[in-house]
Amino acid sequence: MLSDNQFSLREWTAADAVARLAEMDRARLAGLATQAAATLQPANPQWLNDRLSTMYLAMSHDTNPDKATAWLHETIRLLADIPQDIVGPAIDGAVKRSERGFLPSVGAIRAIADPQLDERRQKVARLRKMADAAVTASAPRVTAEPFVPCSPEDAASIMEEFGIGRMAAEKVRTIDPTRLRGPKSITVEDYVALGLSREDAERAIAGFRR
Repeated sequence: MLSDNQFSLREWTAADAVARLAEMDRARLAGLATQAAATLQPANPQWLNDRLSTMYLAMSHDTNPDKATAWLHETIRLLADIPQDIVGPAIDGAVKRSERGFLPSVGAIRAIADPQLDERRQKVARLRKMADAAVTASAPRVTAEPFVPCSPEDAASIMEEFGIGRMAAEKVRTIDPTRLRGPKSITVEDYVALGLSREDAERAIAGFRR
């Protein structure tokens, strides 16, 4: 769940990893993430000092105490961030690879330790993301209530509650063609000019005024 799938083209995501877990396992993610973070704790300084001092005495041909102190100080400083269960085997591995019994360099030790440390850091980070994703996935979803339009009865009740008076219906406006200006202001004479009798023209104008 924490490693990349070499047979998939998709990148690793916390959501995908959590989806493949059973509900019981999801509940354990927070505790596992805390435990995993503890595995990144650097080695105990005193243990690292004793381990490197023993190696120096066993493999160094230099009897200068100042040089021994300087080497020990710098080597501890440059290895101080590595967890004990990684740096210990890395030191042993570097010693085994050293030729003619010489002290292994910090670079030789870190060449063994760093890939393991990077892999562990990635897994711890992914486990934390999975724990967060599991919390989000288990949180109840809040769904919005469907929109319900206000009925006329509800509107009347609200208006009455807040003292809002009903607006009077507007009177329907009618157009009186005799009061229009311009070409639409037709008179009796206009109708007569069009061929109507005066009686018919007056009757037409009277019809507009009703």
